[in-house]
Amino acid sequence: MSTRLTVLVLGVGGNVSQGILKSLQMSSLTCKVIGACVSSRAAGLFTVDRAYVSPYANDPGFVDWLISICRHDGIQAVLCGSEPVLAVLSIHAQRIRLETGAICIVSPPQCLSIGADKLATCQWLEKNGFNFPRYAASENQADVEALVRDCGYPLIAKPRAGKSAQGLIYIRSPADLAHATSLADYVVQELLGDDDSEYTVGCFSDRDGRVRGTIAMRRELLQGTTFRAEIGDFPSVRNEAIRIAAALQPMGPSNIQLRMTKEGRPTCFEINVRFSGTTPMRARFGFNDVESALRHYAMGEDIPDLPHISQGLALRYWDEMYVDPRAYSTLQETGKLEAPKLYPLKVEDYGASQ
Repeated sequence: MSTRLTVLVLGVGGNVSQGILKSLQMSSLTCKVIGACVSSRAAGLFTVDRAYVSPYANDPGFVDWLISICRHDGIQAVLCGSEPVLAVLSIHAQRIRLETGAICIVSPPQCLSIGADKLATCQWLEKNGFNFPRYAASENQADVEALVRDCGYPLIAKPRAGKSAQGLIYIRSPADLAHATSLADYVVQELLGDDDSEYTVGCFSDRDGRVRGTIAMRRELLQGTTFRAEIGDFPSVRNEAIRIAAALQPMGPSNIQLRMTKEGRPTCFEINVRFSGTTPMRARFGFNDVESALRHYAMGEDIPDLPHISQGLALRYWDEMYVDPRAYSTLQETGKLEAPKLYPLKVEDYGASQ
């Protein structure tokens, strides 16, 4: 039996942090799980061993609050799937570790910045010799005109700091282009492949920067989130993702999103330098990078390579959770809940195996 860990998961109202919670439950580790979120209505708060309502990451008191929680609860590792929170954790990870002993599973700021800015992602891919979508900053008229000459229509435009397809614009005409280029902090890109050729590859890297495992999925999106995922070998896609992760050298997880071009080139268009929305799917198939991150970075273990998974199908659907009013009221009034699991909780089990 492994040593019991006390783990704090931040942002448990979001699907990525909820996926981290699911992966912890599927792991072989024995963990006391503390959950926190800015909203007392976050579903993840009612499934953990202790729950807190947290300040926002941009609140001046957030880091001091986090340090006090880590001290009070004896936190050994901090996990999160929210990019604004990860940005703050990355900056203050050393201080948090020095003052509390807690290890934040987060990549350094210079690594996060490559994935956080879609223009920077394209520039980094090009600079390092990887396949990349041809691109232009929306405010650079000369580069935009050259992109139109080289690629024609359709193109796409997206916020440099966007997520989940928010703000995505399909450019099919000069009028669409004029609208896109009127927006600040956008990047205009060639449209790669089609919706049937989109892949997401989960990668795990160790402290020496070695890629210790990958899992590749051909996916379909709904509102920017994977809702159908087919696992396969996809060797050219997987190999391109391995090359990218090896060059990036994140701390633990990264998620490389690619499309296959009409010419058959796997081309990355986005990098999530964190756990991703498919984290619990990967864990269910035996690729539990949350467990590997805790074992390697928090427990100091020399972990084995993660398994090579080459087949599987995951389908997502909405589900419902019914919370005891006393638990919600306590969270709302006091900002914490000592033992959420002592309160009745009902999750619909439609479709579950009998």
